[in-house]
Amino acid sequence: MSFYETQVEQYAYLYFSHVKKDVETPLHFHGSIEFLFCVGGSQEICIGDEFYTLNKGDGCFINSYVMHSLKPSGAEMYAIVGDVNFFRPVFSTFGDTVPPYLFKYENTELLSFLHTIYSKNRVNPASITETNQAIVKLFLADLNENITFVKHKKYEHSELITDILQYASKNSASDLSLSAISSRFGYSRTYLSRILHQYLGMNWNIWVGNLRARTAHMLIESNKNSSVLDVALGCGFESLNTFYRAYRRVFGKTPLSK
Repeated sequence: MSFYETQVEQYAYLYFSHVKKDVETPLHFHGSIEFLFCVGGSQEICIGDEFYTLNKGDGCFINSYVMHSLKPSGAEMYAIVGDVNFFRPVFSTFGDTVPPYLFKYENTELLSFLHTIYSKNRVNPASITETNQAIVKLFLADLNENITFVKHKKYEHSELITDILQYASKNSASDLSLSAISSRFGYSRTYLSRILHQYLGMNWNIWVGNLRARTAHMLIESNKNSSVLDVALGCGFESLNTFYRAYRRVFGKTPLSK
């Protein structure tokens, strides 16, 4: 069961972490570009429907809208996730090519240096954006020197899918039926049902219920005095029963009643 990771879709977003992978990352996708580098231990990762193991010195490229998940492993990892607008212009200078899914990359000294720059406490938005662009350019330039890039695979419907999922995420309490979505975006209900199922790997109504359940979970956790009924109705559920079904599907349990 996949989910669309909305928080990484902000304009000029860049996330650069150096962590030990101790928690599970469930199956998800996003429009952002993602790189993972194993610098210690080993990490199992699922990309699409294929499983791979990253060992020390291995890198991984995850293009926009590609499903992926990671299991907890204790591996030492660098992760770079960012706005496609940082990456695509650079890829175009390399003949519209991108890195392969898996590759060897052992320049941990550069990763450490760039991570230090990224981690400095900057508050000026323009400075942050310029710094992030510079980090991506330096990183990709070195990567291009050390591995062979491959032809870029274009993903049909990407912009439409992004628009629909961003709209749904920002308006989770609104009418998100396929009829309402098709009317808003000007496509037939049958067509949208097909392409959404292709990307989400599940029925649209199930995905919407999962989205609302996650939204409700955050509200319940942030306000312990909130009523489960009020939160559920406020998130777009028609009844407590439909809320509990969706919540149990996502979290494997029901929230404590208030």
